[in-house]
Amino acid sequence: MASVHEDERDLAQFGYQQKLDRSLGGFSSFAAGFSYISILTGMFQTAAVGFVFAGPAFVWAWIFVFAGQMMVALQFAELAAHYPLAGSVYQWSKNISGKRWGWNVGWMYLAAQIVTVPAVALAYEVILPQISDKFQIIAIEDPENYILFDPGFAKNAVLLGAVLILFTTIVNAVGVKLMALINNIGVAAELIASVGLIFLLLFHIKRSPLDILTETFGTGAGHSWGYFGALLVGAYMALYVMYGFDTAGSLAEETENPRRTAPRAILRALPTAAIMGFLLIMLGSMAVSDENYTIDFLGSAGLAGVAIDAFGETVGKLFLVLV
Repeated sequence: MASVHEDERDLAQFGYQQKLDRSLGGFSSFAAGFSYISILTGMFQTAAVGFVFAGPAFVWAWIFVFAGQMMVALQFAELAAHYPLAGSVYQWSKNISGKRWGWNVGWMYLAAQIVTVPAVALAYEVILPQISDKFQIIAIEDPENYILFDPGFAKNAVLLGAVLILFTTIVNAVGVKLMALINNIGVAAELIASVGLIFLLLFHIKRSPLDILTETFGTGAGHSWGYFGALLVGAYMALYVMYGFDTAGSLAEETENPRRTAPRAILRALPTAAIMGFLLIMLGSMAVSDENYTIDFLGSAGLAGVAIDAFGETVGKLFLVLV
């Protein structure tokens, strides 16, 4: 294992002086990439979108998106090993293609972050009101329609998301040690909750995997490309979840032995999240009751509703608290 002094000398070769505290180890680096993917947050936030546009069979899109993103992850891991610098894609682009292209990529990356952080924070609205209706501070205007498309849903999501962004901003301002501590606890809880949820769903199965892989709820009827067109739209759900694994590379200057640690973290984070996500979609669709195995229910309640439907109010809401 490289010492802190060796890491500092390595950094100096790129013209940087060590300023950040190298306090992140192997698990913290993995946790950074895994938590950005945040399988529970992403799955529970957007599964309803996949169900609405492509039915339970949108799980096929999950497989294809993972295959493509894994190829990206392999490239990112290689770049993280060669350029262990804070800034990931900005630094990689600058060192490979020059400062002008790095400048462009840096601005694109900043714009992506500005969009991404609030988008993920909106997940509060998907989960908290299902734990308690007191979190629905701004009322739903049309409960009979798809709640995801309701103005009241959107307004309340912005309110709850703003609170979360304020909290995370304070945590990041305090320092990387507090961030890593909270992140490690969160990832540990997420891994335990994901495995527990998958395990419990196995005992509530009501239909076969073939039923899920072929159930489209007729969503391809309105597309000129048939169900393939519906599947492409449903793939947005998988695309929304499986990204951000380069975060382990972004924290390279705060990571011990980053040339070894960061690439491994990237290549562990994505497959772990992908496997768990696939099982959650499959088993969740297989476990929902016959009464609620409809596009109306799945398209509105998503996996949060499936958890409550399969396990009952008490256990289901316990999982939502972990989410």
